[in-house]
Amino acid sequence: MKVLMIGNYSSWMKLHLEHITAGFQQAGCEVIPADYHNMERFFGFSLPEKWEEEYRQRVLEKLVKKVKPDVCSFAGSCKFDLARMKSYWNGIPVFHDYDGPRRKNVEDYYQYSRNGIFLTVSRYIERELKKKGESVFYVPHGVNTDYYSPENGGEKRYDAECSYIGRATARRVEYCSVLNCDLALYGDRWKKTDLAPLCREKNNIEGTELVGVYRDSRTMINILQEPLDQFQTILSLQCFAIPSTGSCLCAEWVEEFPEAFEEGKEVFTFKTKEELSELVPRILKDTELAKKVGKAGRKRCLAEHTHFHRAKQILEILE
Repeated sequence: MKVLMIGNYSSWMKLHLEHITAGFQQAGCEVIPADYHNMERFFGFSLPEKWEEEYRQRVLEKLVKKVKPDVCSFAGSCKFDLARMKSYWNGIPVFHDYDGPRRKNVEDYYQYSRNGIFLTVSRYIERELKKKGESVFYVPHGVNTDYYSPENGGEKRYDAECSYIGRATARRVEYCSVLNCDLALYGDRWKKTDLAPLCREKNNIEGTELVGVYRDSRTMINILQEPLDQFQTILSLQCFAIPSTGSCLCAEWVEEFPEAFEEGKEVFTFKTKEELSELVPRILKDTELAKKVGKAGRKRCLAEHTHFHRAKQILEILE
């Protein structure tokens, strides 16, 4: 099967798309990458907004007619008219929602569920769309267990009892403030908060340095981004990448956790900041338990959560 993988190759998403591509290739597919940002620029130059949309649609049409893919996969974002694609292509458009209720209303997804195969990382979105009679499939994030592994990440230099990586928001500051330990913070805007002294790096952490932070921390915490906290949905990329490195994950609970990991044996979860403040000290006190949970989390990722597993799941849906 030939897959045209369309996404944002101009950001941190590039690495994730490369990992997804490897999963499909392992499943026997030919994958052609396409950056949608390049599709809206004329010889590298930005176009006036009134022309940009039409130019993007025409570039996609030209590419699809040239490549002749069986599947066009839109990862995380889709700026194209899927109904229009049907006029010049008989293949299968696949849209994989990564954002859930964070950015869109349920109705915003109708163009995908009615004009192609719609996948989502959110059980909430799956449930709400099915209530409306729409076709939708739950396919969570996957992880490259070779890249996010205890052996990767370079020199060990990110030692900390507890670490958190993510953009600072009022809610995240509130949650991190209850932790009385060697807490290391990474990400945008922490320097502008009361927790600025705990911010370890001026720049964002990415690539193998990200793997190093996961691997070197006694425990990694994960806190939901607003407004996902209102829905308690979506296992983020970190919720798979952190256990894959063998590090102990302490994450805010979402409804998808129980089917992905076993609480207390492969990951730890919390529902309130009070639970977080009690959980982290308990994990740090029991070093052997933290190691055991981290090891079990990686084992689960290897067994069920690789991009190869996700590719096979998607291919089964397409059959």
